[in-house]
Amino acid sequence: MTTKQAKRRIRVSIVGKYLGWMTIRAVVLIALFIALQTVHSFHGFEYFGLNEATQDLVYMVLLRAIFSLVVWFFLSLSKKIIIPAAILTVSPALGKIVRDPTVAKKTNKSITNYLTYFIYIITIGALVFIWAYQFIGTWFADLLGNGLVIMLTFILGLFSSSVLGNILGYAILGGTHEFKVGDRVQIGDVHGDIIDIGFFFIHIRTIRAEIISIPNLTVMNKEIHNYSSLRDVALNVQVTLGYDVDKDHAQGTLIEAAKKTSGILSVPDKEPFVLLRELGAYAVTYDLNAYTDEPNRLVQIKSELISNMLIELKKAGIVIATPALVFVKGEEKTLPQPITQYMDSRKAN
Repeated sequence: MTTKQAKRRIRVSIVGKYLGWMTIRAVVLIALFIALQTVHSFHGFEYFGLNEATQDLVYMVLLRAIFSLVVWFFLSLSKKIIIPAAILTVSPALGKIVRDPTVAKKTNKSITNYLTYFIYIITIGALVFIWAYQFIGTWFADLLGNGLVIMLTFILGLFSSSVLGNILGYAILGGTHEFKVGDRVQIGDVHGDIIDIGFFFIHIRTIRAEIISIPNLTVMNKEIHNYSSLRDVALNVQVTLGYDVDKDHAQGTLIEAAKKTSGILSVPDKEPFVLLRELGAYAVTYDLNAYTDEPNRLVQIKSELISNMLIELKKAGIVIATPALVFVKGEEKTLPQPITQYMDSRKAN
């Protein structure tokens, strides 16, 4: 079962759990409304000896009471179904940002509280609208009605755009405390220091002193690497060497290049090491791995490491293998026909 199918099943289980509760209350509210309308239409209040003005007053009070029950039904429905479904919807994006279960739990609780407060505001506004129509005046009720329509239209417009998503992203990112201003991060392909976390954008200064603005909604859908939150950061560089190169000699040369790089750790359990990644058609791929405790200089350290690798390999007389030229035991071997044709075309030009 995929994650998407599992979440769909959870949503169905949430609705199914309260389906009976929701159906009974909806039927009761509809029945009360139909009964009140029927009694009023056939002048049923006359049997209680009430005059016409009193009948209209009783009818309006009972009608408002039913509408108030509808608002209460909406409030209960929001707590039991709407809010849990909303939390389940935003959980995938939240999981990409928050990896600590404790922090994720607190963030979910905060989002639940915010949504609950929002529902309460809507509920209070609806009750005021229901009961204020006659006592305050028709003009005020019309004003509330027009304001409610405009507010709902505005909210729907926000939901249909990325504005609300960015604001929600700001609330989630601020509540998770996964990173802060000054941290060295990598968001997607952007690598740099966070200089500002706004309502709509996160601003990052790259190592080239460029200021890049990333929408909060985009950040929530990207993998985030916060190097400043780690004590030690791993970095690796791959290089291809020919089969004629002695494996131990190549590994020792690469490790020596790492040890000569400033910022690379050379302590127990953090020593540089080399892994053999792939046996290619003409070369072996070596993977040099090292650690640094200076995450804010990660790019500069990696650049220096590559430079030292080139220097040490040249001193050792080791040639880096490429698809265009491979040396084995000092002799140039016959290359595949596509490569030969490519080299001949370059020479002709």
